[in-house]
Amino acid sequence: MRKMLFIYNARAGKGAIRNSLSYILEEFSRHDILITIHPTTKARDAVKVMKKHGADYDMVVCSGGDGTLDEVVTGMMQGGYSIPVGYIPAGSTNDFASSLGIPKQMKDAAAAIAGGTVYNCDVGKINESYFIYVAAFGAFTDVSYKTSQDMKNMLGHAAYLLEGVKSFASLKSWKMSISSEEYSGEGDFIYGMITNSNSVGGFKGITGNDVTLNDGVFEVTLIRMPETIIEWPTIMSALLTGTAHDKVITFKTSSIKVTCEEAVPWTTDGEYGGSWKEAKIVNISRALPIILDEKSGQPAGRLLSGQTQD
Repeated sequence: MRKMLFIYNARAGKGAIRNSLSYILEEFSRHDILITIHPTTKARDAVKVMKKHGADYDMVVCSGGDGTLDEVVTGMMQGGYSIPVGYIPAGSTNDFASSLGIPKQMKDAAAAIAGGTVYNCDVGKINESYFIYVAAFGAFTDVSYKTSQDMKNMLGHAAYLLEGVKSFASLKSWKMSISSEEYSGEGDFIYGMITNSNSVGGFKGITGNDVTLNDGVFEVTLIRMPETIIEWPTIMSALLTGTAHDKVITFKTSSIKVTCEEAVPWTTDGEYGGSWKEAKIVNISRALPIILDEKSGQPAGRLLSGQTQD
């Protein structure tokens, strides 16, 4: 009988898991899984539990938003061990789950985990912290999270554009030095994101059209400060559609260093990720053994072949 640690955030997605919890546990029990349950009680609780106790189990399943998964993976990485991780999305955005093709319905996600296969996905590290799909800086890193999903569904990219235009008056730029094997340069930057996802803030395709989640590289997008407000809508449009713009820099890399004379606040997986004058970001290739339904088809963000494990 396999031993599972089940961690869930009861507050994620307006408490969505409460109506499905019994079914989820019954589904795992039918597959001869012995379950230990831990509801999170505060921020970083899952990190602490995983770091201290996660290695005692054969697998861990978490339910919540991407931030909950971030904490589980962080605790595992800090603990220095590796076990299969299942994810039942219950948040409002769930970018990483969307990229992996994880079912949106919690009951379906549980069934996929119970009969799933392990795939190894990349993990990001920014200085001494970890992230699963995005590290970003800039004046509107929270725009996508402020935009309601209903507006995203109704207006698509235009919803992001509208919120972005609202934030122009408060834009702040940082004089930065960017260093990587693929691109190096200096300038005044207002935004940057280092991603391993097909979706950020609920917007698909914003990271590019050729995203692979276990290829050992990030997709990087940097935006230079516009000279006038007239440029701003065209920059936002270029970001959302993937078209060229002289203020938008895109490339792929396995590591990047961002240096600034003042501390720059970052977000990681949609949460505050610290402020640094120097941020060293590296891709830890295939460090996350995540359980996916092999019958569900190709994830939105592709996986390289040869990742199935016994």
